[in-house]
Amino acid sequence: MIGSAAKWAMRSSAPVAASLVAGALTLAPMAASANPMDLAPERLTKTQCDPASASPCGTIPSNQFTPDNAAWARLVSQYAMAIAPNPMHPARTTGYGGFELSLFGTVTTVDNGADWMKRGTEGAIAGGKYPSSNANPDGVLQVYGVSGRKGLPYGFELEGSVGYMANTELVVMGGGVRWAILEGFRTGALGYLPDISIGGYVNTLTGTQKVKITVPSADAEASYAITLAKQVVFQPYVGFQLLWIDADSGVVDATPGTNVLSNCNARPPTPSEMSGGYDGQMICQHRNPDGTYGPATQADNNAKLDVNNNMVFQNVRFRRQRLFVGTALRYELIDVILHASFDVASPESGGDSRIAGLATQMTFGAMIGTSW
Repeated sequence: MIGSAAKWAMRSSAPVAASLVAGALTLAPMAASANPMDLAPERLTKTQCDPASASPCGTIPSNQFTPDNAAWARLVSQYAMAIAPNPMHPARTTGYGGFELSLFGTVTTVDNGADWMKRGTEGAIAGGKYPSSNANPDGVLQVYGVSGRKGLPYGFELEGSVGYMANTELVVMGGGVRWAILEGFRTGALGYLPDISIGGYVNTLTGTQKVKITVPSADAEASYAITLAKQVVFQPYVGFQLLWIDADSGVVDATPGTNVLSNCNARPPTPSEMSGGYDGQMICQHRNPDGTYGPATQADNNAKLDVNNNMVFQNVRFRRQRLFVGTALRYELIDVILHASFDVASPESGGDSRIAGLATQMTFGAMIGTSW
């Protein structure tokens, strides 16, 4: 099956797209044994008290953690850009009754040398054990999938896609609608004008309960069709895209290797403890030298009750802006597209100070398909 797909792609005279298609077909079985780029937000925490610091900890135990919300915002921002909708098509629609089915692949740059990227991704399993951090995160996030476009009357078009993020167990799904305001004029004064369209799309990430990322977008683009030798249609395009990053955290356990209750033989509070103003938290029981348990002090409870290390990160809500360019080449029933997107403003300009100084990102993509 892989060989047949690769030969079909090569016959289209699109070596870049052929490579992406082959990658999409071969990466899945490789990722099944190890998923080093899966998200691990439980590592993006910090202790509430450092026993080695000069300042006293007071009643704060050294084994209690708090979420590192700045590291979390940076990590999910870069993953959000990797799953963001990419308008890999010219402004002209497939036409009323037209349909296009394509294979696509994208690669998005990430800051793989950052500490939050190493801590926030799982890393490769070694010796049957999960590492404490990812020593060698990928330099790019790769998404491979299939997309379809369906033309409608009055210049409208529907689009849907589903993809897989390489080296993870994550799936990207999305769809949207586009309206070609001006398209198809090739004679007279209007023939000198480009095709122009606007669109709205939304992509979402699934495959994990730890993180939920949704990326709505709006774009405007222009393209121009050039016929070569009366057989090939060449359509360069350029556009601007506005993205809204929406990321939410599930409940994350900062100490997954610790049993939340049995480490201190926790019990529910008694009615008398509840009536005395107790907050309802489970109560640890003090371990005696002979192995039996007795009444615990509040210090015992704070130090040992691991349920306090279940946490939720602050949500992420901000905007990103990028410019995209590309070219579409059509020969008979085969369509080939090369695409690139670039940030045109610093990420922090979108309204979240937690990502101050975060590097801009680039996305490169290719698509090969057929339309009729």
